[in-house]
Amino acid sequence: MKILHLAESAKGGVGTYLAEILGDQARRYGSDNVRALIPSQHAAHVTGVDRRLLVTWRRQNRSALGVFRLASAIRQQIARFKPTIVHAHSSFAGGVLRLLYGWRSPPFRIVYCPHGWAFDRQSTGLKNRLIESIERNLAPSADRIVLISNHERLEALRIGIDPERLAVVLNGIDDQPAARSARWDDHRIRVLFVGRLDSQKGFDTLLDAVDPIRDRVSVRVIGKAVAGPATAPRPHSSQVEYLGWRSLSEVATEIAAADVVVIPSRWEGFGLVALEAMRGGCAVVASAVGGLREIVVENVTGHLVVPDNPERLMTALTLHDRATWRAMGAAGRARYEAMFTARRMNDELHAVYEEVASLSVLLPANLMTAAHA
Repeated sequence: MKILHLAESAKGGVGTYLAEILGDQARRYGSDNVRALIPSQHAAHVTGVDRRLLVTWRRQNRSALGVFRLASAIRQQIARFKPTIVHAHSSFAGGVLRLLYGWRSPPFRIVYCPHGWAFDRQSTGLKNRLIESIERNLAPSADRIVLISNHERLEALRIGIDPERLAVVLNGIDDQPAARSARWDDHRIRVLFVGRLDSQKGFDTLLDAVDPIRDRVSVRVIGKAVAGPATAPRPHSSQVEYLGWRSLSEVATEIAAADVVVIPSRWEGFGLVALEAMRGGCAVVASAVGGLREIVVENVTGHLVVPDNPERLMTALTLHDRATWRAMGAAGRARYEAMFTARRMNDELHAVYEEVASLSVLLPANLMTAAHA
């Protein structure tokens, strides 16, 4: 079996996902049988992977020229590598691949993972309905659509995608040795935020929530500001410490020092930061959106709150003392071990590949389309 992965962007969750699966697949199928086509600018985001597994192309912006260059890179790599399965990640790569080959009955099977539906975001109703229509019409061009949460599956069913085409494989991350704790001497509850400082991640909601409780919580922020109203300048506060971007190992040390990781997102396909927190034995307070509702167990591993509501978030952050947060963190660690390991994710993804590959053997390529119509 030869697997070719395609990603128009390998930053953020997609880069982490590829880092978790490429090494495992190289061991299962042989390093000569696995490749990932990613932008050269994003190669550094796929960490801990044999660089020979990566094939790069120079990403342009999402203009007509950018689409043409991506399509050209996909064609060239498919012709050179001759894959059994092409696994496209996120809507842009998934759309280009299916438009190029989905109608042709190609000599490979197509697997598509949206990594959070593009229509499941805060946007205009017209734009989201257009994206829904595109995804619904392109869905028959994929042999399987791998979904990273049950929330994604429900959204797929809502817009009319055939349930037989869907496979839920919950995200997972590899375990690590217990990280040493970063130095964080503060008698207040220690709250950690990890992510982009933008509207989607709800960073402004966090700032509004913690401002009235400066005497009760201390906040550290790992991430970088981007353009937008959520990053409008605020008065300096000794309560909030900005650390900038940190390496994965450094993030783990901050998680080990924190009492609670907060994820106040307005929308979220899954929420890998929650898994990183649970892996590190830290409680989580998160918005009740997307896949986060499947990760956090209310009042067991943390709390779920209404998004875009500073008052509710403030209340949640002041519910417990340090010992109670630590007990919730221990429960989160147990939940991670039971449900969200990379081994479980990779085993389930392998099963999807085996099923899809067997279909291509049992049926000629031109009959596969009819069988799935």
